[in-house]
Amino acid sequence: MNWRSPYVLLILATCLWGGNFVVGKVLVADIPPILLATLRWCIALIVITPIYAKEAWKHRALFLEKWKMLTFLSLTGVAGFNTLVYIAVQYTSSINAAVMNAATPILIIMVSWVMLKEPISLKTIPGIGLSMLGVLWMITRGSWDVLVSLSFNKGDLWMLAAILCWALYSVGMRRSAKQVPAQALFVYTIIISVALLIPLSVVEVLLVKPVLHISLGIGSGIVYIGVFASLVAFSAWNQSIALIGPARCAGFLNLIPLFSTIFATAFTGESIHIYHFVGAALILTGIYTANRRQKLKQSAP
Repeated sequence: MNWRSPYVLLILATCLWGGNFVVGKVLVADIPPILLATLRWCIALIVITPIYAKEAWKHRALFLEKWKMLTFLSLTGVAGFNTLVYIAVQYTSSINAAVMNAATPILIIMVSWVMLKEPISLKTIPGIGLSMLGVLWMITRGSWDVLVSLSFNKGDLWMLAAILCWALYSVGMRRSAKQVPAQALFVYTIIISVALLIPLSVVEVLLVKPVLHISLGIGSGIVYIGVFASLVAFSAWNQSIALIGPARCAGFLNLIPLFSTIFATAFTGESIHIYHFVGAALILTGIYTANRRQKLKQSAP
């Protein structure tokens, strides 16, 4: 197996991210979500500092110049998205969270329309509608009674907020990534995220007063999300983008719910229901339809 192949790297990254939903679901039973996100990024910062510290220091002037942009990216992506995911999986299954996450590309199109004034082709609207219907199907568990009574699972609503954060982060990255070198940008956003999360986690611990249990399993899980689901996955993903471009990489994100489902059913005993298949089919069909229409529009003379 060629480990430098972008396709192997993409499968590795999405596999590790798929595992993040399942491991996060297990860990939040013992560790409050904000504290868990803080531990994750503290570990990532400790590991990444010796590797990229020189690059980050070299561009330190950009840190001060672009601090507003970097804070936005930290709030929405590194700190915001991951914290909201850990809050979500307290109340919903990791399978539900991962399938809903598949709708992110559609939200990116919608946020780009709002923030960047990028036009949405009328031909992409059916695809957007299908994906949003898929998300609604997941939130309601395919039940009309849930929709009418508005008795949604709050974990699914938290997950909806999480993917909105990631869409904002993705659009922000599109506008800002070229202004700061990638390695320095990654370090800066982790530093800001840790600075934001630490005081919040202190407040959370004081309010929740969790009884923390230290075990080999919990320690291994924290290392997994701090090193493998963070640094290894992001490095593999970024290397793949450098090799074949973001457009060809985007479709591999749909492997995340597949890996999450495999891990959740194999290791945590979660069950797959018909509404998972229907919701996933609607979301993925909508993404395919919307992206296909956009590509046809771009290739037209």
